[in-house]
Amino acid sequence: MMIFPYLIYFIFFTLITWQRFSYGVFLLFLLLPTYLLRFSIGPLPTTVLEGMIWIVCIVGLIKHARHIEESVITLFRKHTLFTVGTLLFLIATTISVFTATDLRAAAGEWKAFYIEPFLLFLILLFAKDTLKIKADILLPLMLSGIATSLLAIYQHFTGWMVPWAFWGNGASYRVTTWYGYPNATALFLAPLIVIAMALVWQRFSREEKEDWGVGHVEQMIVFVSSGVLLLLGPLAIVYAKSTGGLIGIVAGVGMLLILNKKTRWISIAIGVISLLGLLSIPSLHIIREEVFFQDRSGQIRLSMWQDTLHLLQDRPLLGAGLASYDERIVPYHTTVNGEGVEIFHHPHNIFLTMYVNTGLLGLIGFVLMIIGMFFSIGKRYGYWLLVCVALVTFIVTGLVDSPYIKNDLSVLFWVLPLMLVTRQE
Repeated sequence: MMIFPYLIYFIFFTLITWQRFSYGVFLLFLLLPTYLLRFSIGPLPTTVLEGMIWIVCIVGLIKHARHIEESVITLFRKHTLFTVGTLLFLIATTISVFTATDLRAAAGEWKAFYIEPFLLFLILLFAKDTLKIKADILLPLMLSGIATSLLAIYQHFTGWMVPWAFWGNGASYRVTTWYGYPNATALFLAPLIVIAMALVWQRFSREEKEDWGVGHVEQMIVFVSSGVLLLLGPLAIVYAKSTGGLIGIVAGVGMLLILNKKTRWISIAIGVISLLGLLSIPSLHIIREEVFFQDRSGQIRLSMWQDTLHLLQDRPLLGAGLASYDERIVPYHTTVNGEGVEIFHHPHNIFLTMYVNTGLLGLIGFVLMIIGMFFSIGKRYGYWLLVCVALVTFIVTGLVDSPYIKNDLSVLFWVLPLMLVTRQE
């Protein structure tokens, strides 16, 4: 595609961001799916989203460089475990570029999935005094989620823009939205839905008298947007037929109910009764087979995980390297019940994915980051409730998929620690 329209857009985006930094941040999070708009600058491939990230980072660094020392010291002092985990994680990802089978592809993944989201996190941390988390970051994410959900619902009734492999082929009829495959829709929407639920919960909760940090009109816009996403988002995931996404939402909402004293025990009771019903009611056998990996999709995942573990036994320290899993897994790839299946780009488990991509050091760093965030949640730093439910959804969904290895998902992940460290309560 011609690069000229993108250059015009970047000029306007730069002017907007320079004039009002929060507007640029708003547009960036609103347009997260624009990583799908790809072009090249000479030999360097890039995307519209990456261009916006670099513009926000450069402008933010120029405008807020004076806050670097203070922000870094505060981050390390109050979120030590998370900071140490982050350093290990980034060191490991850098090493994994040079253990990869294709240096160019690995460098591109390193830049898009690890370095750019982290740099964006840092710049927004430096600019925390000029940003409103809910109005400048969460609101555009809600709006982006609404747009994605509306497209999913439209596709469900029309099949418009859905690849044949997910529509008429085998009568699967799964929506894909902008992304081209169903699970991407669920991975993007699931954490946003539980954040929306937490925002609505806080608005009505008598125990949570939180200062929203925004005006009355902005409060209502955030609240209404969250409510609309709560209505549309679950439908989109149902139409995408993503069991992992639905279970992740249930886990996040369940955590929200458990954290509230008034709903804690009744939610636990409902959870136990639901589990017993799932295990014992014959008519639920289809759901039971899917949840316990007894259907074809589950068998493929079990086989994929077993193959991945065999690979890691031979490469326990370095893993496969960035962008190298689908090539290095070939000697270990097996059939499923005698049926040959395709080789995927990652093993559909967030922890195995991090292990094969970044090695043992990267996995350790990633786990320390998550544990560090839970420590900060326990101390009720920042918007701890929103982060808690989203992180639970991320982990539960990550048991059967990889809700990080995509441009928009990696940026979305780094929003979670940003919400913890930009407001100390």
